[in-house]
Amino acid sequence: MKTMKYSPLALLALTMAAPAHATDLEISGAIEVEAGFGSDYNKVKTSDITLATVELAIDSKINDRVSGHLSLIHEEDDTPLEVDEGIISLDMGNGWNISAGQMYIPFGNYESNMVSDPLTLQMGETRESALQLGFERDGYHSAVYIFNGDSIETSTALNGEDTIEHFGVSIGKSFESDKFTLDVGLDYISSIGDTDGIFGNLTGNTNVAGNNISTLQSYVSGFAFHWIYNRDALSFIAEHVKSDSFQAAELAFKAQGAAPSATNIELGYAYDWGSAAIGYQTTDEAFSLGLPETRLLFSISHEIFENTTLSYEHAMDDDYSVADGGTGKDGSTSTLQLAVAF
Repeated sequence: MKTMKYSPLALLALTMAAPAHATDLEISGAIEVEAGFGSDYNKVKTSDITLATVELAIDSKINDRVSGHLSLIHEEDDTPLEVDEGIISLDMGNGWNISAGQMYIPFGNYESNMVSDPLTLQMGETRESALQLGFERDGYHSAVYIFNGDSIETSTALNGEDTIEHFGVSIGKSFESDKFTLDVGLDYISSIGDTDGIFGNLTGNTNVAGNNISTLQSYVSGFAFHWIYNRDALSFIAEHVKSDSFQAAELAFKAQGAAPSATNIELGYAYDWGSAAIGYQTTDEAFSLGLPETRLLFSISHEIFENTTLSYEHAMDDDYSVADGGTGKDGSTSTLQLAVAF
């Protein structure tokens, strides 16, 4: 039987033209245009205007137990128009649910008040086709998931096997009162080498049947922790993502096996007309990932019209020292963003 393949635009057209059997259908999206001005570690200046992000999401409640989620994304100079997520969710009752499809697995939270993505996200965000069992009730939220990642142990590769060997666990608790909200969470992934920020920087990546894979002596686990506190107009975000050690031939730091980590700390304040935030981010043993050692940044946002926001961010980066393989210099970036949501 011939398998029909559709581009993201054709898939969207088919979805919109299909009979509406669902009891509920919601379409949402966002467009972000950015003007950036920067100076790198060698004081070379750059500037550009980009269509930074276009997102379109369709959420459908099929029946009382089943829902579907489809999202498309385009990021100029980074991601061509593609299916970002495609998820079928089953409500099993009593707080239990099952999700299957391409999704961002629950490793890390990555909430931020800034225009740019935090270094924690750049290191740890992971999109995979996975099967997930979740639980959410009385403020507790947890999940376990499995997937077949792009990293593979050398012994498994030599046997010609390609199986579901990757998994993760996420647990957390949300607290809410009249005065504050607090969310804390701890996540584990069995192979942090499959995160979007690490996989592409592993040495020894090969192409097999059109797919990039990376062989590892053994899978390297990772952990993430977040603490998000809101009280009146104030918000505080703290998050840390940490990897165990790779082999030096896989991911190195100062000729040794790297154990990269990233931390994000932010303080925000919401006004009637907008919000402002200041943040400090740092990494360790992450030079091979192309991340700075430290980043100090602040942002301010203003809702100029309904669902239309104008934001400004200034970030100052410090590179790793010469002894650590870097330049020991600093750079900066200023970003003006106009965003609409619908």
